[in-house]
Amino acid sequence: MDSLLQMNKFEVVDLPGMNTLAFLVERDLEAYNQGYSFLSLEKLRSVEVREEGQIKKIFNVLIEDPEDEDDIVLLTLSDNKAFLSTGILDKEGFRTEATNVPLTYGSIYNSEGIEYKDVAYTPDMKRNFSIIDSQTGEEVKPSLYRDEYGNVRGRCKIMPNRPYIVLEVTISEEDMARNLLNEQSEDSIV
Repeated sequence: MDSLLQMNKFEVVDLPGMNTLAFLVERDLEAYNQGYSFLSLEKLRSVEVREEGQIKKIFNVLIEDPEDEDDIVLLTLSDNKAFLSTGILDKEGFRTEATNVPLTYGSIYNSEGIEYKDVAYTPDMKRNFSIIDSQTGEEVKPSLYRDEYGNVRGRCKIMPNRPYIVLEVTISEEDMARNLLNEQSEDSIV
């Protein structure tokens, strides 16, 4: 009997002192047509297995179409360093490679007091960036509220004297036009 939900999985091995996080890059043409971001990041949860002093993390991604490829962003944190890589997850498995993910990254360091950053969400509660606490490896979860126009927004609490990493997926108008052409040609094939 086949499972109703099909999953694709990949594994990452962390050496002592390392912590790898994985993000799925999602594309949403419907949100883009409503004036929101075309791309969003979803942090993937992992199951950890300890083997011979190393930590093997197993990440699972829900498969909507077995023929699709998913863009994955990996962020590996270690002592005072962060390593960023991208790859493709498909029915053959995961392979690290330079993908066409339009990714920017940077850091936030606040030495004053507690600071708050306001962020916008799409109607389906997605956002095109993620703020990671580089000390804990946890994603900073915004407190949600509605602005004066009824839009869902979030407020991230940035603590003083603590480094954060910001990952953001953006897309230029030229790349967006190319994506729209690809979407239309795929629809005409079906």
